[in-house]
Amino acid sequence: MNPEVVWVDNDDEVRIYHPGTGEFQTLNATAARIWRKLANGAQIDDVVRDLATEFDAQDEHDRRLIDRDVREFVTELGQLGMLDPSRPAEAGR
Repeated sequence: MNPEVVWVDNDDEVRIYHPGTGEFQTLNATAARIWRKLANGAQIDDVVRDLATEFDAQDEHDRRLIDRDVREFVTELGQLGMLDPSRPAEAGR
């Protein structure tokens, strides 16, 4: 997480704010799960594995969809400056 970002965990959603850019996001329940896992130091591969289990991925196709969605979301967070710029999103940090 970018140390400048302020975030509030509220029930099923997380609200994140970057004071440097003024960017504000409210994350839905699934995005909030991903954010919390990243905030706790999980790697992208760990997040994907956990979500595949939580959402009962039925086969490799389901797991690939989860993997793609998680990576796209993490990339978007990085582009918005919400992740630590010194830690590349693709590395799963």
